[in-house]
Amino acid sequence: MKRNSVTIIGMGPRGLSVLERLAALLQRLPLALDIRVIEPGDCGQGAHAASQPQHLLINTVASQVTLFPTPGTVRDAPVCATPSLTEWARQHGYRRVGQRYLRVMSNVGAVISDADYLPRCLLGEYLGWVYQQLAAGLPDCATLRQHRQRAVDLWRQPDGRCAVELDNGFIELSDFVFLTTGHGHNAATEQETRLSAFARAHAARNPQLAYVRQVYPLDNLAGIAAGTRVAVQGLGLSAHDVVAELTVGRGGVFEGEGGALRYRPSGKEPLLILFSRNCLPNVARGVNQKGLGGRHRPHYFTVDAIAALREQALRERGSRQLDFERELLPLLLRDMGLVYRGARDGRMPDPARYVLSVADGVLLDRLLFPLRGRRFAALADFRAYLDDYLRSDLAEAELGNVISAVKGATDVLRDVRASLQAAVEHGGLTPESHRHFLEVFHPAINRVSFGPPRRRNQEWLALLACGVATLASGPGASVECDEAAASFVLETPFLSGPLRAHFDVLLSARLDAYSPQTDVSPLSRNLLRRGLVRPYLNGNYHPGGIDIDADSHPLDASGLPLATLWVLGYPVEGAHYYTHALPRPLMASRQVRDADRCVSAMFAAMASQQAIETHPHGAPISSGGTLSQS
Repeated sequence: MKRNSVTIIGMGPRGLSVLERLAALLQRLPLALDIRVIEPGDCGQGAHAASQPQHLLINTVASQVTLFPTPGTVRDAPVCATPSLTEWARQHGYRRVGQRYLRVMSNVGAVISDADYLPRCLLGEYLGWVYQQLAAGLPDCATLRQHRQRAVDLWRQPDGRCAVELDNGFIELSDFVFLTTGHGHNAATEQETRLSAFARAHAARNPQLAYVRQVYPLDNLAGIAAGTRVAVQGLGLSAHDVVAELTVGRGGVFEGEGGALRYRPSGKEPLLILFSRNCLPNVARGVNQKGLGGRHRPHYFTVDAIAALREQALRERGSRQLDFERELLPLLLRDMGLVYRGARDGRMPDPARYVLSVADGVLLDRLLFPLRGRRFAALADFRAYLDDYLRSDLAEAELGNVISAVKGATDVLRDVRASLQAAVEHGGLTPESHRHFLEVFHPAINRVSFGPPRRRNQEWLALLACGVATLASGPGASVECDEAAASFVLETPFLSGPLRAHFDVLLSARLDAYSPQTDVSPLSRNLLRRGLVRPYLNGNYHPGGIDIDADSHPLDASGLPLATLWVLGYPVEGAHYYTHALPRPLMASRQVRDADRCVSAMFAAMASQQAIETHPHGAPISSGGTLSQS
């Protein structure tokens, strides 16, 4: 029997889904297969290292996190137990003790509830456990080996196999390859290079001066001294990590509960200056009142409605591409308005007769773009506005994502992700509309529907109240360099005149979007240099990511698919949309479906090359399945 080989480059959550599907299909189709994993760290964890401190949280209730397919959504069942993150934590003895999650006796602390947001280190531990369970569940016809190196190059051999070169010089030959490398890092832009150069040039005059372009791993922040003026650029989820690391991570303590939180400083904190382009934090997640699988099923912004609009556009304009704001947003807002009206009035309107009113349309626009048309006379006015904005939002979040009309409406954006993907992916929008969607609507969607746990924004209010954190700028702030003062400056154009605030350390609390043209990894550069991949383009617009066909094969420089190579997850964020969401129990997961489809295609290719040889009694030939590392 011919042995086939497959290499998975990157064993974070996307690589885990590939391995999970490989293990499942091997139970039914016991082909001789050598599985090679290229992963320099602990398999499964990806960016969620189990060694992280507990003050770094995931932003989804843990009961809605799993790595396994929902029963009935795939043909082949998993080879091991399939607990959600919450179920796994309970089974492994974790309980909530204050604000920590510890393995303790059953009479200590509290049982982890379905509403708990667990530390990211527990997610990492769970992902590592999943890997070990999958490895143990592989049948004897398969072998599994991890290379604890990074892949730096890949090319096609004359015999059709792929050669994967590792950073230690070893070359792994494979019949098939899955590229699931996750997040990357881009080369510095001209502005970022200028900021770095300024910090280096003036460090002798201001020893605290620094520009930290990559905050992860958060060990990068260890050298920031107490009292240093630190500007955190970006008010999304990464900023919450940074603030937690520089406060609780420095020994500070939050006391009290809910909106009555107070912060007791340790004295080791820097002064945190919070800002972003619009200076609006992500709003808090509403209390989940929908259960594990509950969600709004769209009445108007449906996959079928989007397909019908494409057919109409093809007839009228000769193109299937759509304009999001003009053709699709009205459908989305109508679904949001339906849910808003149902929660506000206590009864759901008849979907067949419901029409979005002008007043409700204005309200939804204000939820998505609260600063549209708004200017502030001075910093004090913006500070007062933001305090009210956060407190009002927290009150809505406490009501929950069903009872609160506001949280119900914005939660629609999370529930209709499949429709958003159908609208955006593979050039579904015109290039101009695609750019506008990603630059304007996508940040708004993230801000109002994918925010942090409520406690995070309660903590920020407590930090602002005690002076450990401050607002020194408003919407439209820009970063400048002050040569005379040897410091950075935040400048905001308030109506009363520009306001300038000096600071010493600039932290960029944002993740890079992946683009093969700017990614600094040797693998990305070599794939592009060899013409094995090309950047995804919608017309002349590059939203990021590698170009792929509908089967997730990368397209080479000439536009031809590489039939033995698949790319999944963050490297194709561009042709795909919202690839980083983990699977949810009781729902058909995009991550699982993509992995299942691609692994099934690989097995079909293997079966077409060889007949499955069996023993006389029909059992698959055993090769003594092994698990090893190099």
